[in-house]
Amino acid sequence: MTLAEQVWIVVFLVLVIGVIVGHFADRRRQRSIEDFERKRRGRKAEVERAARKAL
Repeated sequence: MTLAEQVWIVVFLVLVIGVIVGHFADRRRQRSIEDFERKRRGRKAEVERAARKAL
């Protein structure tokens, strides 16, 4: 194997690892967004309940 082939193999492996890490980072980000939205809806419902009680 020549040096050029070795460099291309390393570049390919780095790209594959980058895609895999990016996929998992995106999944974690999506879960975080869903968590935030769920908490926000919960707080909103709690405020609405408190407002109805106050009336």
